[in-house]
Amino acid sequence: MPKNDNAHSLRLIQSLRENVGEEAAREFEVKYPLSKSADVGKKFAWAEAVCGALEERFDEMTIRRVRMDCRCNDGKAIAEKLRTYLNRADTLQDFVEDFNAHETFASLAYISENELHFCYPECYCACVKRVPGTLYRTWCLCTLGNARGIFRELFQKEVEVELLESIKSGGEKCEIRVNW
Repeated sequence: MPKNDNAHSLRLIQSLRENVGEEAAREFEVKYPLSKSADVGKKFAWAEAVCGALEERFDEMTIRRVRMDCRCNDGKAIAEKLRTYLNRADTLQDFVEDFNAHETFASLAYISENELHFCYPECYCACVKRVPGTLYRTWCLCTLGNARGIFRELFQKEVEVELLESIKSGGEKCEIRVNW
């Protein structure tokens, strides 16, 4: 059996186990292995195959839960960076303006007192960013897990997130609606 020790694959298997069950997790583990030594082309092909299989097998809400739980981090480090801007702002709009004036890794758009749009100017996904071309939108749902973690930590409350646009699915940026 091929090695299946890539962090992306291991997160997917764990998320399937938690959200769908052991049987589905084992099936994907056997059918879609990915080694940590895989080159960028193999990672991209793996991501494409996994997304196709997820879409064939599961409903939209299940796919969303599975992919959101595949996030690369819990968002705490980015939340701390955002907190410095939030703590010195008088209003949410001031927070957005200050953040945008000083940061380039992402931007914020003020929509209302309970909604922001969080945008990345480029794809940061280590698994697929270096390969030109588009993927299923399903792949990019993991960024919702990251955004939810960031803003839940930042605001200390539950947030709802929605993927509006993603670079790897053909968009100009990765844009996430965040509301609470």
